[in-house]
Amino acid sequence: MPTKLSQWCDGIMEAAWLTAIVVVPVFFNVYSNRIFEPDKLSLLRSLALIVLVAWLVKIIDMGGPRWDVIQPGKSRLRAILDIPLVKPTLALAIVYIVSSLFSVSPGTSLWGSYQRLQGTYTTFSYLVIFASVAGNLRRRDQVQRLLTVVILTSLPVSLYGVLQRYQIDPVPWGGNVSSRIAANMGNSIFVAAYLIMAFPITIIRIVESFGAILNDEGNLIANFSRATSYVFICALQVIALYFSGSRGPWLGWAASLVFLGLLLSLIWRKRWLTIAGVSAAAVAALFLLIINVPNGPLDELRTLPGIGRLGQLLDAESRTGRVRTLIWQGTAELVLPHAPLTYPDGSTDRFNFLRPLIGYGPETMYVAYNPFYPPELTQVEKRNASPDRAHNETWDSVVITGLLGLAAYIYLFGAVIYYALKWLGLVPGEGQRNLFLGLYLVCGVISAVIFISWKGLGYFGVGLPFGMLIGVILYLVWAALFSRYESPNTSGDLLRALTLTGLLAVIVAHFAEINFGIAIAVTRSYFWTFSGLLLVCGNILPRSGEYGNLSAINPGGSDLDPKSEATSSKRYSKKRRSSKAIPSPIMVVWPVWFRESLVGSLVAGTLLATLGYNFISSSQGGRSAIDIIWTSMVLLRGTGSGISYGVLAMMMTTWLVAAVTFSSEGTQTSTGMAWVKSFLAIMGMSLVIGLGYWLWHASGLATIVNTQAMDIESIMGQIRGYEILLTKYYLYLFGLLLVGAGLYAASSRQVRAGRVGWRGAIAASMGFLLALATIGYTNVRIVQADIAYKLAEPFTRPNSWPIAIAVYDRAIQLAPNEDFYYLFLGRAYLEHAKTLTDSEERENLFAQAARDLKRAQELNPLNTDHTANLGRLYSLWASISDDPQVRLERAETSDRYFSQALTLSPNNARLWGEWAILYMNSLDQPDRAFQLLERALALDPYYDWIHAVMAEYYLIAGQDSTDPQVKAQAIQQIEYHYQEALRLAQDNRSRLDYNLALGQFYISTDQTDKAIQAVEAAISIAPDSRDIWKFEQTLAQLYAQKGDVNNALIHAQNALLTAPEDQKSNISNLIAQLNQFP
Repeated sequence: MPTKLSQWCDGIMEAAWLTAIVVVPVFFNVYSNRIFEPDKLSLLRSLALIVLVAWLVKIIDMGGPRWDVIQPGKSRLRAILDIPLVKPTLALAIVYIVSSLFSVSPGTSLWGSYQRLQGTYTTFSYLVIFASVAGNLRRRDQVQRLLTVVILTSLPVSLYGVLQRYQIDPVPWGGNVSSRIAANMGNSIFVAAYLIMAFPITIIRIVESFGAILNDEGNLIANFSRATSYVFICALQVIALYFSGSRGPWLGWAASLVFLGLLLSLIWRKRWLTIAGVSAAAVAALFLLIINVPNGPLDELRTLPGIGRLGQLLDAESRTGRVRTLIWQGTAELVLPHAPLTYPDGSTDRFNFLRPLIGYGPETMYVAYNPFYPPELTQVEKRNASPDRAHNETWDSVVITGLLGLAAYIYLFGAVIYYALKWLGLVPGEGQRNLFLGLYLVCGVISAVIFISWKGLGYFGVGLPFGMLIGVILYLVWAALFSRYESPNTSGDLLRALTLTGLLAVIVAHFAEINFGIAIAVTRSYFWTFSGLLLVCGNILPRSGEYGNLSAINPGGSDLDPKSEATSSKRYSKKRRSSKAIPSPIMVVWPVWFRESLVGSLVAGTLLATLGYNFISSSQGGRSAIDIIWTSMVLLRGTGSGISYGVLAMMMTTWLVAAVTFSSEGTQTSTGMAWVKSFLAIMGMSLVIGLGYWLWHASGLATIVNTQAMDIESIMGQIRGYEILLTKYYLYLFGLLLVGAGLYAASSRQVRAGRVGWRGAIAASMGFLLALATIGYTNVRIVQADIAYKLAEPFTRPNSWPIAIAVYDRAIQLAPNEDFYYLFLGRAYLEHAKTLTDSEERENLFAQAARDLKRAQELNPLNTDHTANLGRLYSLWASISDDPQVRLERAETSDRYFSQALTLSPNNARLWGEWAILYMNSLDQPDRAFQLLERALALDPYYDWIHAVMAEYYLIAGQDSTDPQVKAQAIQQIEYHYQEALRLAQDNRSRLDYNLALGQFYISTDQTDKAIQAVEAAISIAPDSRDIWKFEQTLAQLYAQKGDVNNALIHAQNALLTAPEDQKSNISNLIAQLNQFP
């Protein structure tokens, strides 16, 4: 018999699952630098730790795991391995462990990269969620509740996307989020990838609710309200999906629609609908094929907004298409046998021969990829961007886990889809199984061969999953048209079939999407959660009679399989007999509708609290908690309109729809006024929960706002205040989780529970304390460090560098192993040193900067930035030294670091150019500098900065030479390269610099007319520049040289208007001189 503690652990686990379902998609953190993925994953990892501890405590408390053998005579290990999906999951876990142990950057592989945090720690958090759902979710109402939360959570995400589309988003994002929405995910592809996983579940719930309207007249109002809510949410999902403009997710969405349509037609026994579905799928496939044909019959549609993007699926010449193609080409070179990677210290990758088999380790692509970076990629992507993902799950699997990981990935998705079809009754025998596997694998291989022959090896990552998906669809079409499908006969069977249909459609959508994008926190967590649900609904719950298919068996909480208590271990049986049973009072006192209302209130309250953390900010104004809450709801930042009630409407809509949905779902078996009472109870209690957190959060903001930042100490106090905001959110969330645990445990059918043993009590107290400590150190602190890092940004300017240094030190104190922060701390010391005149103090700061950058290199030696920054530091350090010997030593040190950096990233044109500057300015070897610049131009002939550096080289060469022919050639090359730099420049700052440099060159060569043109171009580019008076003064002097006194006077007067006071006398003298001209 389960004890109170074991029931409470069950409640903890379910509360954590539901909390993860809510917060991972909805939460983001405007106070941190990364905002989205790592902050979401820190929450998920924390919840997974709580789940793991709760499960272990439950096992200890019950005297061991419930080893219920599925077939007599099997060993425990064999019984576990025979559970569906266990083998592929175990294979994936083993592959990740091996790959991490042999990783080129083991720390990054274990903990995750700064940018993504998707390391082995995170992967095993997903696996904990999967295993705990499969091992502990044992009731149909739990499944329904979890899916309800999935649907509701998509509502605020979709609504926020609509706000962004119509430019009433209060958060001032750096990019354009109105043409293609990003919502709570920070990226248009990511939000669409999430929504296609919520959409099939919503469709299935709509089907269920309309069926209830037709068949349950006693609850017509509740059922109608429920259906209306789901239709409303579904409509918003579709709108947000369209506003995302993301082709990869649209394809996944289309695949899920095929599965939904065909499976529903089979469940409803509508053969005409099956045929119509197959026909529609064929027409849609033909449409996609034709619209992607250049100059084809549908060519005009390719230019239309929205739908036109579907016509660029295979367009390798569009910007995004070209980026992916080039990344895939480099990835193919990375995974093929090659010379080992070289570390800065000269050592090489000892396990290079194993890389094709085991990969480079999770999260290591961004450092392993650098030697294979295609130079052409700089022409379509940012030059400082280093791909950390292949934008294709197949290639990502090969890169991080090798061919073993690819095999595990194929095995996993094939197994999930196969078992889903089998549990739906579409794979009834060995023949059908063999047909499914044959189509899945053979179509994948054939497609991969076709794509490689057509597009090259880089398209292997697209061809293989595309073929596998086609194979699965072909099997489904064959099964729908030619197999004998037995549709559900009972309401329980129908509910199970619908649930499995929705979950399978989600998996298919996800599988298609991740091969055109990146698997993110929410899509990964949902995939593993839904895989666990598939196992529960397809294989476990039917054994306990939850869907009315088999004889009822005690569902009391087996860890792996719900067999009767009679088959449990002797150890557990002995403990059960010796325990006294006591009644659980909560089961007796509270009616069902009220208990369900409490659960709904907690979920809705968690949604409101999380939205409050996202949007309640002091940036819009207000000095009290109430003012901050109100201004956050109704004021916009960065717009001229000022007032918008968009956020307030989003909050209220979420609150209202959540109450309607939970009340109508929770009173399906009730009559009379239960629905109304439940609705009012959820509205009231969820408002108290949400508003309570809002006030707590806003009071913390008010304290920060009302603290005057007079010195470093007070500034650091404010920074700690922002860090505490995150801690308070975690504490509030965990508090709600504890309350929810009791409620979810009370939903158990066990009326009586045994006493808690001493082992369980000790395990619970120690386990949860250890979990909290681990959460604080590995999850909360790393996000707080990022908050501190972001808050250093306003102080990264002259006269504020000491404050920035103190803040960066705080970030490192919180996350001492994050190399990213050392990089910026070193930069802060370097920039501060530039502002000092005291040579000794300046030397000390340079030395400290060198120590910090070396520490960053030690932490992540394959990160080119660290080695390159050391080269830059020593180059600058050499330039300020007055001692020729010290100058030479530092220049030679810089030379070694640049050489090492280019070993790591040989195709980085910027580094070749910076190395050339070292040879020009400090090592006095112009010939070597020219060789390096030629190499840079060969790699990236379209890089404006390299052309400008080449022009500087010719300036020096022309000045140093006495040969008239050399000087004449240098003049031609200087003009050519500056003109090229101007033609290729992408930003006004660069255009301004190049025009000014070109103007100075023309002045030095007495080309007055060209000099005037260059300086006038500079003025037109930056009319509001602080140095505009200098440009005007130069023009006045140039026009005076031409004898054009009128224009000279005009520009001199302009210069006088904007010049600083200490320069006005000089300009006045110039004007006086000009007035003396006849």
